[in-house]
Amino acid sequence: MTVKKAGCQKAPSGGNAGNTYFKLARTFKQKIKACSRGSENGNADHVVFLWICVSSAGLQPGIHEEAGAEAPLTPRQWLNVVDEAASLGANWLVLSLTDPLAKCNHIWEIAVWAQQVHNMMVGLHLKDARLKRDDLKSLRKIDPDKTRLLVRVDDLDRVKWIEREGITIWTANPQADGERPHCQGPKRMIFVNANGVLYTCGLVKGNNAYRMGHVFDGALKRVVNDPKLPHHVHEDLHIVTPECDGCPSLIANFFCDNT
Repeated sequence: MTVKKAGCQKAPSGGNAGNTYFKLARTFKQKIKACSRGSENGNADHVVFLWICVSSAGLQPGIHEEAGAEAPLTPRQWLNVVDEAASLGANWLVLSLTDPLAKCNHIWEIAVWAQQVHNMMVGLHLKDARLKRDDLKSLRKIDPDKTRLLVRVDDLDRVKWIEREGITIWTANPQADGERPHCQGPKRMIFVNANGVLYTCGLVKGNNAYRMGHVFDGALKRVVNDPKLPHHVHEDLHIVTPECDGCPSLIANFFCDNT
């Protein structure tokens, strides 16, 4: 179900200025994690996965002024989400792209930040798996050893050529649609849609019964620890569908076996 990687190449550094920037960011990250560990009350499960959906409409420079309008989040706003999730222990980031990779140029800032600042593994879930040679140039901006491309089983042959470039490819749907998901559930995961709305998981995004707030409402830690929020999906809805594609909780064991 996987396409094994060929030899990996390290992504080039961003120069002295970039290295200094990331060193400072790492220092802040360490302090944030220390504060988080010191203040945890032990009620919440350890967060491992951050799963976010991004769109080309949101990945533009600058900050949207109308936060309350739930406009797609910008790269800088996503960096704040990554920082906060990392402070809760998240070490995996899955980015589900609602648009082709070529249209999501600003995704690389988020991926590099997650890898270099927070030492996170990054999964790029390609809903549109039509990769081009120019996409390979973009992929070289991030660390291939900490990167996984996630595509549906039916698309594996289409992207197989990229494995020769040192990119690891995993299946985004390890279970067939219609089955009961063999997942860890959403307790160790934070899911955010392209507009910054938090849901229990991607399976129920858009279902207001499982809406957990917005990233601008307050700290993610409050969401993770709030027992009044829906941290489980009802059995009647808990069926594998294409909405589960790329779900880090669903393929958690797969991740662990291949890292």
